[in-house]
Amino acid sequence: MRETVTVYFDYLCPFAWRGAEVAEIVARELDIDFVWRHFSLYQSNYQGDKYWQVWNETIDPDDENGSKGLLPFLASCAARHQGKEAHEAFRIGVMRARYKDNKPFNLKTVRSVAETAGLHLPSFEQDLANPECRTMLAKEHFEAANLNVFGTPTFQFSSGHIAYFRISQLPTSPREAVALFLSYKELLETYPYLETVKRPREKGN
Repeated sequence: MRETVTVYFDYLCPFAWRGAEVAEIVARELDIDFVWRHFSLYQSNYQGDKYWQVWNETIDPDDENGSKGLLPFLASCAARHQGKEAHEAFRIGVMRARYKDNKPFNLKTVRSVAETAGLHLPSFEQDLANPECRTMLAKEHFEAANLNVFGTPTFQFSSGHIAYFRISQLPTSPREAVALFLSYKELLETYPYLETVKRPREKGN
């Protein structure tokens, strides 16, 4: 039976991009179905007005950070309306545009990726403006928060094991990516009492 793994992620997080690249290989090599759910790090870490919510923000089409990550989130929800394959192409495309090509998270980039991914652009634009996408973002964020997700990417396996996954660089080959992912999964399942393995690093990293 094909395994389903849920991934909680934030487009603003470079570690989420690296995790997505690993998942892209693992999905192909091990025939795992990855389901992607949004989790806003900005919302999670916000310490101001307790009633403030990122999904209620106004979109600035020129903001390089996508209005605190809201723009890529909403665009992701809009792309999802066109099917899993379309959403997969858009999701990884936006991440690569940002972290490989150093493009901003503005409306121009989002539209360009949508076009390259083969999305139907009029439908995409209409769904991007649909308030239901904001509701979906809130729903997925709180779903993750209820699981005590704190960082991205966080992988949740069908066995119930769930953990943050952070790598500083991409594996050098598909074989290494698969071995890394399987070792990570085995560690969680073999030692359910293990909570943290973290290397020392310079402050601010």
